[in-house]
Amino acid sequence: MEGIMNVMMVENEVLFEENQGTGWIILNRPKALNALSLRMVKDIYKQLRVWAHNESISLVCIKSQSEKAFCSGGDVRAIYESVKLKPDSMVPKEYFITEYKMDLLIHEYKKPVLVFMDGIVMGGGVGLSVGARFRIITERTKWAMPEMNIGFFPDVGANYFLNQMPGRIGLYLALTAKIIMKGDILSTDMADYYLDSSRLMEVEAFIKSQVWKPENIEREMAEFLKSICVRPHELPHNLNVEKINQYFQYETIEQIINSLDEGASNGDEWALETKKTLLKKSPTSLKVTIELMKRGKGKKLRESFAMDTEVALNFLHTKDFFEGVRAVLVDKNQMPKWNPDSFNEISDESINQFFQVDWKNESNPFNSPNDN
Repeated sequence: MEGIMNVMMVENEVLFEENQGTGWIILNRPKALNALSLRMVKDIYKQLRVWAHNESISLVCIKSQSEKAFCSGGDVRAIYESVKLKPDSMVPKEYFITEYKMDLLIHEYKKPVLVFMDGIVMGGGVGLSVGARFRIITERTKWAMPEMNIGFFPDVGANYFLNQMPGRIGLYLALTAKIIMKGDILSTDMADYYLDSSRLMEVEAFIKSQVWKPENIEREMAEFLKSICVRPHELPHNLNVEKINQYFQYETIEQIINSLDEGASNGDEWALETKKTLLKKSPTSLKVTIELMKRGKGKKLRESFAMDTEVALNFLHTKDFFEGVRAVLVDKNQMPKWNPDSFNEISDESINQFFQVDWKNESNPFNSPNDN
């Protein structure tokens, strides 16, 4: 009966509930900061597809049981361990394809999706939230695409949505893995509303007090959120847009670093610190990511996920991905040794190979418009 909460499926890592026309997805892996496991992405993807065809569900809400994190990203350590144990493991392929299908489904979902982006929202957490209709952040929200720190690349469709950002901000965030908060998240269109975390329960209570129908949900939800949320111009902005556009206007990582070097030699502290940040990253990851961002311009979302799939599968054959995960997530010494460790050791041809996969008797699942 509508109005009575039904617990549909109880998993250790993700919970699903229905309540008065709303389907709730509750991330419940707090010790791992809700890093998305293969089981989680499979379950979420499956449930989203079920609710898409359930006429009694008019709204889907995604939230976390943890105050620390909405979702810290994909469980790359599990992928690392699966390949270490069995080099030809099919787990990574299944993981990336399912995760990207889940993310694409949220972008294309016919019913409104609302996401409580409270706490850490990084990598796979961005993928889970960026395509939603209503995206709420708080003073605790820390947003980033941090894949560059582990010798990987910004995936989950980042070559699409980062390219939508003003100026060169998207490229800057992709290459530096910079964490942004508050006004910067809103101004880059990575969220829609800001609310103090102490008032999130008011939003949840409002949602649960309504019997949602398709004809009224968009207008009533937007009006309610606008009435209680902080206006964007009242929030602090910390991104130095002028310097980002100045130093990141170039087409190669070498040109960007040379520009930062010149700025640093003229006493620009921001340029010096940004140059130091970039030089800590994998040279391969930096060069692949710049190429990815170039190729992503003008692409449709599905094409962006198709490209991500091929680049992700190719990164599993690099030394840097395993070294980055080891240094940051396994040994946690934060001292990766990249190989190759300089840009001049990386050929254009080797970068191009990241965008080519021999699918043999299969095909890239995102090349089929009806496959989701």
